Amino acid sequence: MLKKLTSLNIHNVELGTGNYPRDAHCKLSLLEDESGLQKFQDTLARYNVSIGALSCHGNPLHPDPGRAKHNRGVSRNAILLAEKLGVPVVIDNSRTAQCPMVGI
Repeated sequence: MLKKLTSLNIHNVELGTGNYPRDAHCKLSLLEDESGLQKFQDTLARYNVSIGALSCHGNPLHPDPGRAKHNRGVSRNAILLAEKLGVPVVIDNSRTAQCPMVGI
């Protein structure tokens, strides 16, 4: 992916870390893998690519409590990974339209 991006003169990316955007290019497991994190950062540097944002769009208000908890966990871990990577932005918008409106 990085080779293709740089061939198109793209050097700043937003990477999904889970939930709806999935995590094909940036795994939250890097939080627990210092050598993997360093390898990931070295690979980005080799291609002169920086991360402008991590995305983790999910639905922390999902009516299924298990799914809501999972989505919140991915969001939290994306923020922690962004901190480790020095990424200034985490994009996370709730899909609340799927939730029933109560009391309105």
